[in-house]
This record gives sequence, structure tokens and C-alpha cells, in this order.
Amino acid sequence: MSGTDREGLLRLLAALPKPGVDEELILRPDGDEPLAMWRQTGQPPRAFVLDGDAAKELLPEADPALPAAKRFGKKSRMIRALVAHVGAVEEPVLIAWRPGKRAVVRVRGSEGFLFVKFLDKKTYRRAAKVFANLPEPVAPMRFARATALIDDDCAYVASAAPGVSLRELLARGESPPWDLLDRSIRALAATPVHDDMPTIDFGTARDAGVRMLQKASVLLPELAARAQRLQGIAAPSATRSGFVHGDFHDRQIFFTQDSSCLIDLETVGSGDPTFDLVNMAEQLRLRSLQQAGTDDARGSALLDRHGIGVDARLRWGVVVRARLCGVYALRPKWEELMRRLLAEVDSMLAQLA
Repeated sequence: MSGTDREGLLRLLAALPKPGVDEELILRPDGDEPLAMWRQTGQPPRAFVLDGDAAKELLPEADPALPAAKRFGKKSRMIRALVAHVGAVEEPVLIAWRPGKRAVVRVRGSEGFLFVKFLDKKTYRRAAKVFANLPEPVAPMRFARATALIDDDCAYVASAAPGVSLRELLARGESPPWDLLDRSIRALAATPVHDDMPTIDFGTARDAGVRMLQKASVLLPELAARAQRLQGIAAPSATRSGFVHGDFHDRQIFFTQDSSCLIDLETVGSGDPTFDLVNMAEQLRLRSLQQAGTDDARGSALLDRHGIGVDARLRWGVVVRARLCGVYALRPKWEELMRRLLAEVDSMLAQLA
């Protein structure tokens, strides 16, 4: 990260206009130069780097880490590249982009929307292996499997998940189908695993929290000390074994009347399903804090229903909440929320000292 420092991030932040109500900036200090992602509701994501004292926009077609970068830039070029794999499509729209990592394009096919996820070479190799060996989940859970693998472009295609996402229900202020969510969580943990799956356990979750705090410490140096303290947290004495999604949150699960569907499966592994459960509980709590400014206890109630004890929820909770603290430290819009998360992480670490 030789080109990324606090001064550079602040200069980039100053060079960009102040985001509006429906806009958000996300700072990325983990590359060779300061990077900022600009998100606006209903618009494709944009990326900016410093050019002197000005902000210069990057484009997906110039992303050297994406083997399919040449497909971007012209809609006709993207459409021609996909026809052989998914048939006639139209209206390609970039809906997500993480420079150097991935880009997601939505297209309209003959039977509805399709999502094409373009990955870097390393992530694609893992994704292709996962989809080749993905087990059948236990009902009522369903998996949004890849319908096509595009090896030359390091991409996979998936149909739109049926139903409504948990995130959308929460944003509307509607009560989610809690019983269906509970049954889905139990079904996910009970999905068969095999020996070739990556391990996702407490150490995995703790290391992710440490890395995120270290990354954010480029902007907020005080987070480095928290990362060191988090590294010393021991795993809970009680552990489980099962299938783990690895990035289980409210945007990943969709509900119909009697079933659920899970997307973004390239991260799955075997390990302790408590990781998925606590991650979802923390996300529910986070949405309440974002929308209402208070904790409505939905996350705690989820852990209660699944019998997670005091020690386990404290140890798992601190590593997941610390990761979220690092994530939101790099989103200036959420400084107040980040400060609250940081104070809570400090309190939890003190209890475990």
C-alpha cells in the first residue's frame, strides 16, 4: 500500500463534491493509490483516484485485474460476449464494481433478468470450483446457482432470485417472515459439506475483523490498537460444524411465501455456522441503527431464538462488530454510527480482557 496514506485519502475526499442525500462515498485504502467509490441510488457505481489535486474517474474497461474488462465500455460489446452463453440479452447495466476484484452486470434475457458476475482470476477459480461441487440445500432454502460459467472472462451467470430480499423488507418497514428466516438459517447450517470446501471458522471471522480495522487505520490510526487487541480474542469453547455461507446478510437472502433463496455463493465453506447467524444478527442491528438510530433488538432476538449463549455471542459479536466498525470508518456519511460501533467494540473487548 505504498501509494495509500491518510493524506492521500483526505486529499481525494476534498477533491470530490459533497455527496447528496441519496449518494455515498466509500474510501478504499487497500490498493496502490487512494481510491473512492461513489454510489448513487439507481445509478451505476463510479470510481475515482487522485490526479494531482483533482479527482480522476476510473472506468471498468480499464480495470487491469478483470480479464473481462474489454467487455465494458460499449453495451453492444457486452451483449455480443454474452449471447453465446445465455442467448439474446439486452439492457446491460453495471450494478456493482469493486476495482481489481469484481463487477456485476444485470441484463434482461428472454425469461427475466440475469446477473453476470465478472471476477479476478483467483476468485473465479474458487467460484468455479464451488459451483461444480455445490451441494443441494435443505428445504426451505434454495441456492441461486450459476447457470453458466464463462471461463475466458472469469465470469458466471445467475438468474434473479425469486421473491423479495430481507433488506428490501426492512427498508420498507415491513415485518420479515421471521419463522421462515429461522428455518432457513437452520437449513443452511444443515446443508451437506465436503472435504474440499474452504474452512470458515472463528479464526476466519476474527482475522477478517483484524484486517478490516487495519485497513481503516490508514484513515483512523486509532483503529490499529483495536486490531491488535482483537487478534488476541480466543474462540468460544462451544463450537458447531456445518455449512457456512461466509457473507450472510440481509441483501443475500430472498423470500417467497414458503421458501428462501440465497445468492453470492462463491464464498461458501465448511466450519462453524454460528458465523452466519451472528453476522445476520449484527446486520439486523445495523439496519435498525441506520434507519431509526436505535437498536430494536431484532438481532438479539434472533440469537435468543437459536440458543446462542452469552460467551459465544460476545466473542463472535465482537469480531463481527469490529469488522463493521472498520467498514463504516471508510464511509464518511456514517461517522456517527462508526463512533458508536467503536465504543461498543471497546466495551466488548474490555469484558473479554
